[in-house]
Amino acid sequence: MLEYTFVRTGVIARLRQSPLGPYLDNLATSLHHEGYAPSSIQRFLCAAEKFAQWVQGQGYAVGEMDEDLWQGYLSGLARYRSGNLPKAAQGLGSLVRFLHQQGVTRPRQAGRSTPPLDQWLRAYDAHLEHVAGLALSTRQTYRYMVRRFITSCFGAEPPDWPSLTAARITTFVGQEAAMRQNAGRKLPAVAVRSCLRFLVFRGAMRPGLEAAAPLPPQWKYASLPSRLAPEDMARVLAVYHDDTASSLRNRARLFLLARLGLRAQDVVSLCLDDIDWADGRVALQPGKSRRARHLPLPHDVGQAVVAYVQGGRPQSASRQVFVRSQPPFRSLTSSAVGAIVRHAFTHAGIVVPPGVASRIFRHTVASEMVNHGASFKDVADVLGHQSMQTTGIYAKLDLGTLAAVALPWGGGTL
Repeated sequence: MLEYTFVRTGVIARLRQSPLGPYLDNLATSLHHEGYAPSSIQRFLCAAEKFAQWVQGQGYAVGEMDEDLWQGYLSGLARYRSGNLPKAAQGLGSLVRFLHQQGVTRPRQAGRSTPPLDQWLRAYDAHLEHVAGLALSTRQTYRYMVRRFITSCFGAEPPDWPSLTAARITTFVGQEAAMRQNAGRKLPAVAVRSCLRFLVFRGAMRPGLEAAAPLPPQWKYASLPSRLAPEDMARVLAVYHDDTASSLRNRARLFLLARLGLRAQDVVSLCLDDIDWADGRVALQPGKSRRARHLPLPHDVGQAVVAYVQGGRPQSASRQVFVRSQPPFRSLTSSAVGAIVRHAFTHAGIVVPPGVASRIFRHTVASEMVNHGASFKDVADVLGHQSMQTTGIYAKLDLGTLAAVALPWGGGTL
């Protein structure tokens, strides 16, 4: 298969001589059957070669490649300012899964102990999953940042938690935040605080040190949440108007966001079995709030979803409603939903604050509900808020009602 993927014989010979040489033909065939483009297969195979060389340099065999080694390799790669991985890391998840499915990987040798840092990160990940209830993508992001934090503080030595000082914590968080933009500047502090709380939970550190990870200044309630006027909403929903597969998919996603106020992850996770067409309801699985909920399916939303499923959705084994319009036909990510929304705003000529993306639809749905007499409890149930304080920010949007209850001015003319 390599001969059909690469033109240069020197590249083919180099790949066959690499530690992964015996498996790359089958890997390329597997990626081809999944629908990846030849350019993507080329990029994935070159990234796999570099990863294999790194693994070999660490003293491990191909059969010992697992997620711990993968995460260790990723922690040493510089990410783009957007937070995305460089090309050298793309496709490695497919490689690890392929080797596991083929029975190539096996448990580590009994005589070789797992590095202490990897053992600790494994326990930390279990805590994030079973105690904190975080999603896989969030746990992976936290593990990446926490690995960088520990390496920055202790290097290759086993972590000596009692020696950790507030100055070290503050310095690391400040340096990492300076390399990021907008809401991403909060990630280093949030991940490090999570790590420090886990240490307190295990009794490895005294309480209080987590406050040394400074969050960037943020004033949640200083301004009104952004929302769309009815005419702007109509312009956004009209952007994807043709009958191509991608437009049908994007229009259905926008309608779910705009009419139901869903989170981007709710749209991504929506499965075909979650829609009750006879009853006209949508079942949303537990997500960020860890609460399942049912919402009515408006007629225009149902029409948009039906048009996509019947006329734009490719055949796929995935039960998720929305999948890629180009092979491989897998579900998209929540970041892809944000990109669709930003594209719609740009083409509609609407300027929105940076970092808002799909959340502006949630603000718009909530404000419309409040302005039409819905209680905060109703809004919280629809949006899936755990705290009524979160819903309370929308009180500031009902300016007419607030003006009606304002006390009259008792002084003279200004």
